[in-house]
Amino acid sequence: MNAVYIVMGIAVFLWISFNLHRRQNRRSKVIFVVESNCAGCRRCAGKCSRHVLEMVEDETGIHAAVKYPERCTACEACLDRCKFKALKLIERA
Repeated sequence: MNAVYIVMGIAVFLWISFNLHRRQNRRSKVIFVVESNCAGCRRCAGKCSRHVLEMVEDETGIHAAVKYPERCTACEACLDRCKFKALKLIERA
């Protein structure tokens, strides 16, 4: 019985330390828009809970732009919504 508790304790410890490591890696990343791939569908901007992305219109058409990069937590919610592979995570400058 004690072995079960030890194994469960180790599993919980590893899970917590893995999540802390992922969180630290996210702080060093920010979302980047590949404008040539963006179709202007607005799915990513609608999914972003931190309101990092905004739709802008210029001479090339409507596309997403990173308005507030300091708010980005690299949660990847917008990446999951983009069908056109127009978003990437890059290292913060």
